[in-house]
Amino acid sequence: METEKRYQMLEGISRCVSADGAGENEDNLLPNFLPIRDYSRLADKRIFLITGGRGSGKTELFRILTSCGGLDHVMSQKDRRRHTNLGESVFFVGYAARGPEAKAFPTSNVCDDLLKNEKPDHLGSFWGGLLCSVILREYGGEDRIRRLADQYFAPSVKEGLQKSSSEISKWWKALDSEKEKWESFLDKADSFFKEKDLCVFLVYDELDRICGNYEDLFVFIRGLLDFWYRHNSRYTNLKAKIFLRSDLYNAKALRFVDASKMGAYRFELNWNKMALYQLLVKRLANMGIEDLVSYLKDVPELLQTEKNQALGYLPGDSEKAFEAFAAKMIGKYMGSNAKRGESYNWVPNHTQDGNGEVAPRAFLKCFAFAAEDMLSHEDDISKLEADQLLLPTRLQGAIARVSGDRVKELTEEEYQWMQNLITRLNKKTMLMGLEEFLSYLTPENWPEEERKNLPGKTNMEILDVLLTLGVVMKTTDGRINVPEIYLHGFGLKRKGGIKRPK
Repeated sequence: METEKRYQMLEGISRCVSADGAGENEDNLLPNFLPIRDYSRLADKRIFLITGGRGSGKTELFRILTSCGGLDHVMSQKDRRRHTNLGESVFFVGYAARGPEAKAFPTSNVCDDLLKNEKPDHLGSFWGGLLCSVILREYGGEDRIRRLADQYFAPSVKEGLQKSSSEISKWWKALDSEKEKWESFLDKADSFFKEKDLCVFLVYDELDRICGNYEDLFVFIRGLLDFWYRHNSRYTNLKAKIFLRSDLYNAKALRFVDASKMGAYRFELNWNKMALYQLLVKRLANMGIEDLVSYLKDVPELLQTEKNQALGYLPGDSEKAFEAFAAKMIGKYMGSNAKRGESYNWVPNHTQDGNGEVAPRAFLKCFAFAAEDMLSHEDDISKLEADQLLLPTRLQGAIARVSGDRVKELTEEEYQWMQNLITRLNKKTMLMGLEEFLSYLTPENWPEEERKNLPGKTNMEILDVLLTLGVVMKTTDGRINVPEIYLHGFGLKRKGGIKRPK
């Protein structure tokens, strides 16, 4: 293969994932989006909760639903034929903390004040009010909705909901003191949408940003889940899709009263090995690099024969094709023989967390960082054989950088308390005895002013959070281990690890 072609293709691989994830980039949303089979479950009106880990694609899916035609690109034609009762549906933002939509919702400090000053026993009126505000903004021009609003809301409350929904003071007390009025308004609005044969979905994301205090976060989330648990079967044409991080849903602090009954209303975003490779191939095929497209097409059944007008090139569904692709791009093995492992399995295995889950963003970054390293080391290009594009050693080296990025994502935003822990664990060696590890988690290790942000009041509670997140895991003999996706970012070492390239 010509050196110039290799450089172009490596440049494309290095751009297969943006720093912040494609879900936040509207320009390349559809070309980067992979509709996996599980997404067809979003057509089920009973399901209103979608959980997934950080980087699992929740925000990307949220943007697709709210900005790119709802279910149009989420489901295959085959799946669409199975859901013959779909009818017309529209998707509106029920809550978002960032972007232009966020201005319709209260800021985190306003939500903090609501709990501190009003001390509500239940937040049904908060979420019910925001639902009313969406309906009034989107359908307030409809005669029937306008008459319903005049019937159930005082003029000032109606105006507050419709034009100043982010200012809770303009509607909260009225709605909380007269719950039957907004409940009746929503019942009648639901009947109106049923007569129009229109299903209105409210889509919620970034709930981890709704307030500043970790414990208060669960008050808002619990209120939202409870609201839709109670109303999902009551409404026929008002529905919800709530995107929530798995660790928040599984946290003991949530204590959602009907959590045991949520199975019928929830599904978890999980990525298997082939879906991860399908995503990588789709990203590469839609880079606009013809040589890269030809490279992919040379592998039989790797790409579908017809290009989709909106989604671009789509991957095939033969796992043998993806195994052949990995062998072509990297080599069959991560070394001279099978001892180092097959290349197809290596990246998923080394980017999985303690729960055995792989975030697509981490998987893609491993290839992107490896390609960057190849481009900055010209001697590597000369070592490549036949159609090979990546040296196994560069993928091995990329893992440390992916781990650093993963930990940085956690500690810069919702898990800032971990930074203090990382400082104490730096240069320690895994595996580690349980008692020793717990000694690093004692709340007294944190400065007093930081303890209020800890996700637990004891070292065992903090350990439970780390286990739920998949940051650590317990071995069969009770010791603590850290998966490689977090090991390097925490500054930890493991005896007998692979030597990384310089």
